[in-house]
Amino acid sequence: MPNEKFMYNCFLCHDSFQYGPELYDGKKISLYGGIMVCMDCYNANWDGWNRDHEKKLISHLNEKGLPIPERNEKGLLPRGE
Repeated sequence: MPNEKFMYNCFLCHDSFQYGPELYDGKKISLYGGIMVCMDCYNANWDGWNRDHEKKLISHLNEKGLPIPERNEKGLLPRGE
């Protein structure tokens, strides 16, 4: 089926967003094991992940056996790319 939309749920807010084709309204964050986040959450946390998200992010990293990134100069977990 041409132009089939690929939809994902944001790891943080659980809202649904399109990630291809033609519209990529989210980001895959490799630093956190490839989680998918919507652009609203990504852009709102430009200076590091809000502390409200830390428990969920750290739990995910622990489940995947991934290291917890060093905090940035603001004391927040880095957003990653």
